[in-house]
Parts: sequence; C-alpha cells; structure tokens
Amino acid sequence: MNNQSIIDEQRELWSSNPRDWAEIAEPENRKLFEELLDLTGVGPGTRFLDIACGSGYAAALAAARGANVTGVDIAPALLEIARERTPDATFVAGEMDALPFDDARFDVATAVNGFQFALDPKNAFAEAARVLVPGGRVAAATFAEPERNEGTALHLAMKALVEEPADDGYAPYSLSAPGGLERMLGPAGLRVERAGEVALAWAYPDTDTTIRALLASAGGARSARAVGEQAVREALVPAIEQFQDRSGAVAIRNVFRYVVAVKV
Repeated sequence: MNNQSIIDEQRELWSSNPRDWAEIAEPENRKLFEELLDLTGVGPGTRFLDIACGSGYAAALAAARGANVTGVDIAPALLEIARERTPDATFVAGEMDALPFDDARFDVATAVNGFQFALDPKNAFAEAARVLVPGGRVAAATFAEPERNEGTALHLAMKALVEEPADDGYAPYSLSAPGGLERMLGPAGLRVERAGEVALAWAYPDTDTTIRALLASAGGARSARAVGEQAVREALVPAIEQFQDRSGAVAIRNVFRYVVAVKV
C-alpha cells in the first residue's frame, strides 16, 4: 500500500464502530490516561494536545482538570463523539505525521497507542516536539511486548482470519520492545524525563461486550470486513474463554510502556 492508501484505510477502519469504541473500549484505558496526565502536570490553563485522540476520552479527563484542550485524529466519526464529550475543546481532523498546528503552541502533548500506527514514528515524535513550547512535555504510551499482554491472544485470533500485505500499516507492537519509545526521542529533540509501565485490565461483563469492544478497533473492523462479523465472533468466543471467571465476566490483563520527555 502507498501512504495515502494506508491513511485512508485507517480512517475507514477506526470509523466502523465509533460508539462501541467510545463507550466500551476506550474507557478501559482510563488508568493509563490518568497516569500520563499526572506525570505531565496537566492542570488549570495547560495548553494540552491529545494526538490520535480517538473519541476524546483522555481529552475529557484533561478538560476536567482545567486544561485548554485540543485533540487530533484521522477518524471523523470518533471526532464527532469527542466534540459531544467536551464541547468547549477543539478537535481537528489530521495526521500524526503532519500535525495541523503552528510551532510551539502546546505545553503538553500525549499519544496513547498512537505513534506505532504513524507512517513514520520518528517523524510523528518530531511533529509532537515541533508543536510544543521549549520545556514542554510529550507523553507517549504503547503496548509492552506482545507476550506480556493477554490481549495479544485476541489480536492474533482476529489477525488469523485476514490475508494482510506486509505493508498494510497495522503495527500495534512496532514500538513495544524495551527502548522502542526511547529511541524515537533524541532525533526529535526530546530528552527522556521518565519512563515506566502501567498494568491494567480490560474488564467486561460478558463475552458479547468483549467482542463489541474488539470489533470497534481497527484490527477487529479489518477482520469483519474480510470474513464477516459472524466469523470473527466465532473465532473470538473460544479465545475469550480463558479470560472469563465463573460468572462469565472477562478480564484481559495488559501492560503498557510509556515515556515522558521534555523538549530541549
């Protein structure tokens, strides 16, 4: 695929099930969002940018702290929900590799599970640095290694249904190796201030809710487009069983790696 085809496909996939993403999937990462907002000192008057903001869940948390909030994402359907959540914020359609903002506009930028999907992650970090004021902070988070995330089993169950080209632009673990995020910082003019991990569990009341959350992701939408939603559901049911308790509730334990860096 060429770059424009990759962008167009990601825009389509992330717009497939926006309400389920906003209401079921995205809230499960609240612990991670809150940690990054704490570490970057987001509070009253902070000029805050959320890159790959999705349906604006993290942006709403930042707004509740008194920040002046801006979000950017490629999926118009998710941005519509973000605007509903935080009407006083600014949400813009745009790409991580070419942020539609002037230099030195923000105090803090965050990107949760975003930069690994950029056309060029190094360029995405450079763009985040460009729009920060000197001394501004960027916080980026991604999955830790696949084997440390129970969600990997579900991702692989869906991926097995799809014949994908090697350059399809879907790389959820491309920055997951130790030091993967840190290697992006120096060329972007960023200095590591802090690095760490956040463990959290995606908790759902039953199998159907879990499947809805997964289908709302780009990977789930791609699989459903390839083989139909029913086939994806049939593949996911046995994969989910290992994460269920006797009541049928599901808990999928994951580990996210993050860095907080300062613009030098």
